[in-house]
Amino acid sequence: MSTREELTFARDRVVRFLEQLEQLAAGDDHASLDISPLHDELDAIAFGIKVLADELRWAHGQMTESERVNFAIAFHFNPCAMAIVRLADNRYRDVNQSFERQTGYGRDEVIGRTREDVGLWLDASDAAAIAADISGGKPVASREIRLRTRSGAITTALYSADVILFRGEPCMLSASVDVTDRMRAEEAAAALRWELAHRGRVSMLDALTASLAHEINQPLTAVMSNAHVALEMVKGPALELDLLREILEDVLVDSRRAGDVIWRMRSLLKKGETRVEQLDLNTILEAAMKLVESHVITRRISLVTEQAPLDGHILGDSVQVQQVALNLLMNAFDAVEQCEPGRRRVTLRTSQRQATAVLEVVDCGPGLNDDALRRIFEPFQTTKREGIGLGLWICHEIVGAHGGTLGAVRNPAGGMTFSAAFPLRAADAESPPVVTSHHQLRSS
Repeated sequence: MSTREELTFARDRVVRFLEQLEQLAAGDDHASLDISPLHDELDAIAFGIKVLADELRWAHGQMTESERVNFAIAFHFNPCAMAIVRLADNRYRDVNQSFERQTGYGRDEVIGRTREDVGLWLDASDAAAIAADISGGKPVASREIRLRTRSGAITTALYSADVILFRGEPCMLSASVDVTDRMRAEEAAAALRWELAHRGRVSMLDALTASLAHEINQPLTAVMSNAHVALEMVKGPALELDLLREILEDVLVDSRRAGDVIWRMRSLLKKGETRVEQLDLNTILEAAMKLVESHVITRRISLVTEQAPLDGHILGDSVQVQQVALNLLMNAFDAVEQCEPGRRRVTLRTSQRQATAVLEVVDCGPGLNDDALRRIFEPFQTTKREGIGLGLWICHEIVGAHGGTLGAVRNPAGGMTFSAAFPLRAADAESPPVVTSHHQLRSS
């Protein structure tokens, strides 16, 4: 009889014997034990149990060994820095080769020591927060932490961890990826984007130079005229105080008008930190329209505004949001310039779509073909003879940094509609402004 046949025979005998015992225990009068002779039956049962136990032990041993080999391979050759830390005393049980490369610590230098002994973690609060999650049964996923390597260099890593049973002890298995170089590259790219955004604002103001000069000259001319009148009144024999007061009030109003234009120009030209605060989209657009007011008159363009009330605010930098509006408007002005003067119409519209504030700029220009529309937000793509193709790409980056989306569609009657959608938040007058780095803007 083969081993497999012996196993089958013994298993059947054991199963049958147990069934008979259960029937007797339940008080079944018809149940009986077929033991003849007694020692033969018991020997058969013992043999069967031994064979079953041996097979289970063999199968369990093979499975455990296979899993152990697979785990060891996955652990030691994983590109992530991995560590096993005993939960009872926070001592390292094992680390892999990537851990040694990432931290500079050899395996023998850390095993048996605590994380505090090694001094790898830069911020104690990170270790405490992770320990609290793990003890509460909550796995840690891609938490950003800072580490100090053996050489003293500060690195940033994305850290994940969960509880496992390692050699019979509850341990924490962690994996981390060094993202220091990636973050530096992203910061450098962001800095370049905001530098290009600043240059884009300078270019826009250059295009608006004539109209802005007119905006400033108008109130300044009025100031000079009123000042001359006031001087003549002072020289006269009888001073009319009420009239003089009106003239001086006009001087103040015109001075503020000129000052407002200069302030708007300075805010667009400024270069530095990003100021994240609560913004009213309609208010920002009104400031943008002030800057292009004379420009549209000079180019004989009809600028129509349709501003809907918005239930809340957007969170971001006012200069950058205004830059998006100005860029979309200037592009629309260029598009409609090819139309007859009576048909040069641009519509600036705001609306609310659920939890989103939408800015739309609609023109009646020639529109874009399929290829240009498909690549419209790529850098260095332009349909203008003298353009460099960065304006819409910069707008796309700014809107994306504010957690929004920028889109473009062709109008059924011709022309284009560009729409910038920003997350809309409930009004909260208590929220203070936040100043971030000059090249980074995150939407919370």
